This record gives sequence, C-alpha cells and structure tokens, in this order.
Amino acid sequence: MDVSNAYNDFDTPEEIAAKASQERKDRLNRTQVPSNKKDYRQKNHPDNPIDYLKNNIGAESIFRFIVSHPDMDHLDGIKDLYEEFGVSCSWVIPNNKYLDLNTPFGGYNKEDWKFYKDLRDRKYKPDNSRAYLDSDQYQWYVQDNIKILAPNTGLVKQANDYGDYHDMSYVLLLTAPKKDGGTWKIIFGGDSHDSTWEYILDHYKEEVSNIDVLFAPHHGRDSKRSYEFLKILKPRLTLFGNASSEHLAYDCYQPIRITNNQAGYIILDIEEAALNVYVKHYDFARDFKARRNWSAPVYSAKHKAYSLFQFSK
Repeated sequence: MDVSNAYNDFDTPEEIAAKASQERKDRLNRTQVPSNKKDYRQKNHPDNPIDYLKNNIGAESIFRFIVSHPDMDHLDGIKDLYEEFGVSCSWVIPNNKYLDLNTPFGGYNKEDWKFYKDLRDRKYKPDNSRAYLDSDQYQWYVQDNIKILAPNTGLVKQANDYGDYHDMSYVLLLTAPKKDGGTWKIIFGGDSHDSTWEYILDHYKEEVSNIDVLFAPHHGRDSKRSYEFLKILKPRLTLFGNASSEHLAYDCYQPIRITNNQAGYIILDIEEAALNVYVKHYDFARDFKARRNWSAPVYSAKHKAYSLFQFSK
C-alpha cells in the first residue's frame, strides 16, 4: 500500500533532478525532534522499498499494489517499482486531481505522476486497475482477510468536488487469524481525515473496536483533526509514518508508538500464536526496551532487524 523513495539502478534525467533538488534535501533534514527526545536520524537514511523487497525478502513480483490516494509523498517511485517487479493487480480510486508538470514539483519525480495518471486513467498496459469501494466484497481479496472500510462513493465524490483528496483514502482492515479462532486486527489508515472516520464509525464500529495495530492516518500528524475515533479503536500499537516530529500528535495516541523516521523500517511478523514487532535501527530498539526494563534486542537474520516485542494474545 503506497510507496516512497523507491529507485531502481537506472536514474532518468527527471530522477536525477528530483534527487538533487533542494526540496528533497530539505525533507531529509527536517526530522525536527523535540529537544527532550533523542534523534536517531533515520530520516537521513531513508530505506528504498525496491532494495528491501529484493535483498531482504527476495521478491520477484508483486501481486497487489494499493494506492491509498493521489499525493506525491505516497507515489514516490511508483514507476520504478512497477518496472522492477510488475504488479498483477492495482487498486486505484478514480479522481480528478491535476498537477501542472510545468511548475516546481516539490522534489518529486514528474515521471511518477505521469505513470500514476496513466494507471488511474486506465491507460497503463496491461490494464489491471480496479477501483473497489467499501461496498465491494469480492471473494479473491476477502480470502486474504482484507476488508475495505473506506472510501465509499460519497467520500470519493466529496474529495473530487472539493479537491481535498485525503478523505478518498483507502482504509483497510486486515484480520489475520489467531490460533484461538480469533483474529489480529490491523488497520491501514492512509491519509484519511474526519469525514472518513465518521463514516467508518457509523458503519463498522464493532469491526474497528480494540485493534492491535494502527498505521496512523496522515502519518500520525496533528492535522487539526478530531481524535474521537481513537476512543473506539484503542490501538495497542500505533505506527507513525515519515513526518517531522514537531507535527506528530504523540499525546493523542496510546503510549506504545513507533515512528518510522526514528526506528527505520518496521516489520510485523504475524503468526497465529503471536504478532512480532521488529525494527531496523539497533539504538532505537535498545533504548525503547531499556525504558521499559525489557531485555536487550536480538537480531533476526530472517528480517534483518531487531526484535522489539510481541503480542501473544
């Protein structure tokens, strides 16, 4: 679901220009961690999803790729990703977003937007794009334990009418099976905002109550939003995306939080008996565990990351 900082081994002139841009350099240096917190500076060393998939997982293809919504920080490297792996199925919600390619592009690669636009407009060949909404429940992805919570037709229309595309974000619930017959509950929040969560709580309140993991909406940023939905979700673990620390709504979420721009990549190894959490950066893992008087992190050769903790029930 979404991509960022994905590059293959060949840089086009547009990619070279994007990498050399001041905007991109500024993004790598704007962690802005509060003075009372340690800065692990992982934002200066962003992970390349293409390298990770090849070298850590050995992936050769991607079955399903989901574009949450049409913002460039969620499409950064999509063209290279498709060229390297091929994608069997793409989920892309139709929209009317327009970007002027003749204006500055904020440090992003204009080729990624052109590629995404072809994908969205069904011009990419082979055309494998789908635009499933919450009312669609097809067997072939329900079997993967995925439930679409949003958007619905009303949210998509609102986004297109007002030009605010956050509330057309995909919000997905993954319910991986447990050994006791229950399920782990993991929500991918995209950049969903208040209208989306009002809709979800009106229609799926029971399904989203007391979840295990939340990929925080809008990277966990304090975007002048309502946090009432968290009183229902009550996530045991919240994962924050790549955003400046000064903008993250730390105090609104449950105490167990992991921030991507401090921990590096985060891995959830989901088994029927346990949900295991690993992170890339040793110092982050060491300090996270030390603050809780937990044992030192152990390196996993399988995941190329350090153990943090697990939920066993």
